[in-house]
Amino acid sequence: MSSVRASNSKKCLLLLAVVLTAACSSPLERARQFANYHKLSSEVVRGLPFQHQVFRKQGLPSKRLHIYLDGDGSPWLQGQFIADDPTPRQPLALQLMAAAPYSAIYLGRPCYFGFADTQPCAPRYWTSARYGEDVVNSLVGAITQLRRDQQPLLLIGYSGGGTLATLVAGRLAGDIQLVTVAGNLDIAAWTTLHGYLPLSDSLNPIAESAANSVRQQHLSGLRDRNTPPALASAYVEQHGGTLREFPDFDHVCCWRENWPDILDSLL
Repeated sequence: MSSVRASNSKKCLLLLAVVLTAACSSPLERARQFANYHKLSSEVVRGLPFQHQVFRKQGLPSKRLHIYLDGDGSPWLQGQFIADDPTPRQPLALQLMAAAPYSAIYLGRPCYFGFADTQPCAPRYWTSARYGEDVVNSLVGAITQLRRDQQPLLLIGYSGGGTLATLVAGRLAGDIQLVTVAGNLDIAAWTTLHGYLPLSDSLNPIAESAANSVRQQHLSGLRDRNTPPALASAYVEQHGGTLREFPDFDHVCCWRENWPDILDSLL
């Protein structure tokens, strides 16, 4: 009996150690642990002018190069202090990529994943200018390097990553398919809705000229209180594309669990 108790105690201590390690690790370390677990390769790609963390997944081949862009992460602490590191604590777009069976690339945003202290990064690039010209141009430069011979693209953006994917898609040539998941497609309406400071140094997708050649599909959860479907609906009414609404989904639930089936329906 004592040996059983000792064995159980060791298991409890091991579980506690794992929990404490996860709790104490940085968002970058957790992302790397996630990448290692899912056998994702890691590299750094330089856009103009920023560096970008990239994770690659090897899987089923696809006609299109799948590129995922993630949400805003944690630009503010307690709603009033600018964060030193905006990297998402739970990078949902990275989780979507890992859940899908296809080869794909996760493209980190400027100044995220350990680059916040590098030049030319500054807090404005994850606050007021998070969707600004410099950010968009650097993502375009990084995608141009990752893409070979103008390979057809599938850009998938979650939340604020959907904002950026929409802005980026109009600046890329060739065959582009755009999918936003709980995307913020009208940042002026979004900041007004939540009483946030205006994103004065950012571009607003609904105010930009959409490229007619881009095939656009926007996904929204009817229970999403962060980026409600009305934001995407207003964008689609003005710029075209399709809006697909999911009755039981909110801003986080239940995209990851259903992503393989949703993605297959979009391809």
